[in-house]
Amino acid sequence: MPPLPNAFSNVSILGVFRVAILALLVVSCLKVLQPFLGALTWAAIIAISAWPLYCRLKLRLHGRHKLAALLIVLALSAALAIPIGLMALTLADTLPHLANLAHDLTSFRLPDAPAWLVNLPVVGDSLQKLWQSTQADLPGFFEKIRPAINQAALWLLSGGANLGLSLLEIVLAIAVAGLLLINGDKLWELVERIVIKLGGETASELPEVIARTIRSVTTGVVGTALAQTILCVIGLLIAGVPGALVLGFVCFIVAVAQLPTLIVWLPAAAWVFYTGHTGLGVFLLIWGFLLINTIDNVLKPLLISQGAQMPLSVIFLGVIGGLIAWGVIGLFIGPTLLAVGLTMLRHWLEQDDNEELACEGEQG
Repeated sequence: MPPLPNAFSNVSILGVFRVAILALLVVSCLKVLQPFLGALTWAAIIAISAWPLYCRLKLRLHGRHKLAALLIVLALSAALAIPIGLMALTLADTLPHLANLAHDLTSFRLPDAPAWLVNLPVVGDSLQKLWQSTQADLPGFFEKIRPAINQAALWLLSGGANLGLSLLEIVLAIAVAGLLLINGDKLWELVERIVIKLGGETASELPEVIARTIRSVTTGVVGTALAQTILCVIGLLIAGVPGALVLGFVCFIVAVAQLPTLIVWLPAAAWVFYTGHTGLGVFLLIWGFLLINTIDNVLKPLLISQGAQMPLSVIFLGVIGGLIAWGVIGLFIGPTLLAVGLTMLRHWLEQDDNEELACEGEQG
């Protein structure tokens, strides 16, 4: 009776050892780069997004690629530093006013409830009773909301620390993006070779799909943030809020960071109410909720889908799902993954159709 074939007889122990060493090397490299993965990812996104501008600058500068990359790095650094500097100056000017406001609140007397609030259907009576109870015991009301104010202050402190770390990461990403732009041609060729090596000739289109999707997401995010900023500044100017342009800078940063823009205009509306301009305060609330907030959900997927040449539904799912799964960077990861998956599916279906046509031709 012949011996049964050994399932592992064709497996080379040396081959298994090589694979294990390679896997260990990859894991170790990722472990070394783990603290910088966020900055490197953002650097790649910035470099891919700025590549068309870099190519035009390099052409204008007669091939001086290092100078072109340096100009882009300086422009991005200025775009980051100027709003932060303006915010710091505004905060320094505002702190004395906040101290005076806190002092005034100790002797503040709540006026009688406005007539329009009392005449509201269904909830008018309840709101009037709440207003009157607060009016009768305003210090007690402040004491009740003190825990919420303390929690909000702690949240702002922790958020400020996280914001500082994020800013450092962005500064590092901008510097690395400049290096990626300088070596962009070589890196692009390397990526194409790796993709073709892994997926064959059918995967050669993937680098271009990824780059096109990332640029489209950048256009969508920045374009939507700019539109929200313009609407916010217009609303603030109409409502007579001081420092509308500075608040517009803040709104742009908040919108790019995918934070709710009501962080900017809702306190401004509260200030308008505090100064006694109820009509303008109501206008600013309606303007913010119906225009500034709503345009984000409509304009961003539309801009991204046009540039990425992908269905709007796919882009919408990628943007929302990526944002939920990975945060701000998920705006780029989500649509890119879906774009790559859809491209691979199309290639696979086309390959099957070609094989069926070839078989029919042979049979005929």
